[in-house]
Amino acid sequence: VKVTIKNSVCEDGLNIVSSFGNLKNITIQNSSSDAFDSDFSKVKIEELNIQKALNDCADFSGGSYVINKFNLSSCGDKAISVGEKSYLKVINGIINNSTYGIVSKDSSVTEIKDVELNAMDICYAAYNKKKEFSGGYLDIHNSNCSNFKINEEIDKFSKIDKNNVQN
Repeated sequence: VKVTIKNSVCEDGLNIVSSFGNLKNITIQNSSSDAFDSDFSKVKIEELNIQKALNDCADFSGGSYVINKFNLSSCGDKAISVGEKSYLKVINGIINNSTYGIVSKDSSVTEIKDVELNAMDICYAAYNKKKEFSGGYLDIHNSNCSNFKINEEIDKFSKIDKNNVQN
């Protein structure tokens, strides 16, 4: 499956709910809110490309997800947001110009490998947001964040592990 969305004015440019499967390519440009949102699903994405979302570029909740290649730019809030007991594995990606780069929150586990982040307010964040969950976990390998204001934001309930990470 290939999906292309341009100039979305919906709450989510693309929202996948209670689904499973493989997506070959998702391209979203100019979303007026979240560009991509997936809830309670098990999805593998071969390639995810998002340019300009006024809110989150990619938001994952309550499921298990894999992204093999991605390019996210001009995200108004979070480039990648993982929450509500989700698991996300991301490999081989680029994030440019976002408030947050990668966020893992609310009992979620996020594995990151070979990711380049540039022009972030905050590169990595792990925290507890909703009281019914605990903190978030980020496991980062072979990644680099440059041109940022804050490298990481973490609370006492969360953990960030960095292996071969450059800042």
